[in-house]
Amino acid sequence: MAPKRKFTNEKEEAQAKADQVLKWESAVLQSQQNLNNIVDIFNVAKDQECVETSFAAINSLGRIYYALWTKGLLSRCKDTDGLAQEKVGDWLRSNYKMYTDLLRSTLKSKEAPMQVGALRLLVQMLEREGHRIHQSTDVYTFPNASFLAIVDSVLDNAAASEHLLRTLAESYINSYDDMRYYFYRNVVKLASPEYDPFKRNSSRKNANASGSGSGKDSQSRKVIEDTPMFIKNAFTVMGLVRVMPKTDVMKLTDFWVKLPDEIGETEPSILSPSAHRKAFSEAWLALLRLPLTPETYKQILLIMHKRIIPHMTDPKALMDFLSNSYDVGGSTSLLALNGLFTLITDYNLNYPQFYEKLYALLDRNLFHVKYRARFFRLLEVFLASSHLPAYLIAAFAKRISRLALSAPPSGAVIAIPMVYNLLKAHPSCMVLIHRMPGFDSETGEQKVTEEIDPYVSTELDPAKCMALQSSLWELATLQHHYYANIATLANIFNEPFHKPKFVLEDFLDHTYTTFFESDTARKPKKAPALATQPPMSLFRAGDAISDFMVY
Repeated sequence: MAPKRKFTNEKEEAQAKADQVLKWESAVLQSQQNLNNIVDIFNVAKDQECVETSFAAINSLGRIYYALWTKGLLSRCKDTDGLAQEKVGDWLRSNYKMYTDLLRSTLKSKEAPMQVGALRLLVQMLEREGHRIHQSTDVYTFPNASFLAIVDSVLDNAAASEHLLRTLAESYINSYDDMRYYFYRNVVKLASPEYDPFKRNSSRKNANASGSGSGKDSQSRKVIEDTPMFIKNAFTVMGLVRVMPKTDVMKLTDFWVKLPDEIGETEPSILSPSAHRKAFSEAWLALLRLPLTPETYKQILLIMHKRIIPHMTDPKALMDFLSNSYDVGGSTSLLALNGLFTLITDYNLNYPQFYEKLYALLDRNLFHVKYRARFFRLLEVFLASSHLPAYLIAAFAKRISRLALSAPPSGAVIAIPMVYNLLKAHPSCMVLIHRMPGFDSETGEQKVTEEIDPYVSTELDPAKCMALQSSLWELATLQHHYYANIATLANIFNEPFHKPKFVLEDFLDHTYTTFFESDTARKPKKAPALATQPPMSLFRAGDAISDFMVY
């Protein structure tokens, strides 16, 4: 019975503390003479033995400071009523700073609800601070120093939960134009203190070296401590942001810190959609300059063409990043294709040796990678132009056919319609399936035979691989594929090319599972013929075991 009694006592003690906190809060809100109760509530808030009581005290302090901001007791005023009132204001501001420090430390709590609660309290205090500033001046001023500290505590936080990051993105950045604008500006400050994203010679290494020096805002522009964690959290939040001004004439009306009634003669940049796009561009460019992890690198490339490039003020600023990504090879190059293609088609980017590098991406691993379908969608677009030379189309058709020989069925089923569409769109390459073995009667040159194929599979230059002098004998081989559906599909090359082009999308998502489900769901027209006689006994006469088994 003793442990149960002890638990009851602890529960009663926690409830008594919570009730006392509410009494202290009520007394503070009723009269300024009870401001000393803030110290008692703060002591309860710092006590981590009882999490519920501590967080109740933190919420109580939030309500108190919200009321103090509303009354103007936390703002500095020149017309204070005597020295005593000035000292009270300094004391309140000192305690308020301790409170916000406590909230930011709570953001690193192991409990996600406490992180989210602390974030909401910090943002509420931010709104009151901004509102109080506007009451004393007609110039729009966002309390960005406080918001920078909040963003820093969330992003440079190894304990940041997904709930915390999602709350910051969806409840505030996606909902309020000013929060989104200053969030992007703060990401630039935290990622590279002295970085100018539109200077080519600027680098984060130099920024880190200069960021530790003296400056007007050197304290706020601090270099982040845990770069990998900052990159992960920053990308998570920025990836969740789905709202951006679409045009320069779009009117911005949603603000967390409300605009003053009279703005003044000069319109603040917060009202300019172009300023928002510039902040967006600077933030992404600053993030891309950091040492990205392979996982984050690929995730950024996945969303580059749809959610980053369309909102950039100068998409060509991403040219170096995408070009370097395309040169890496492997799956990274496949993912960089989307963004690079967008720059080439929509922004007239001139990329030298594009098709040579695209041809080099066709290797044996291509039919096994995760982003196979994505690559072939783009490859079909890249090779669709009728102005491409015949040798280039022949090189891709030959390479794809050769790789299909060692590809799984899910890869071969992509290669066949892909090659068919290429030959259909480029009749000059039809010679690849009509070339016969033997000698040319006019020139005496030896043609392709089963033993001699002039195609050089190891040559990475499409102009030198001799594909146009070869033939697509690989397609004839696929007509004898062990999987009957592949063999039937390959027989299309034995027929006249009167059929329309294949819809490649219908073949991109096949796997062993889809093949198995398709075959098992098909009802046989007649029972298969079996030559095996049904056994009449457990052992047959003449079996090895029947010699020593006697019944």
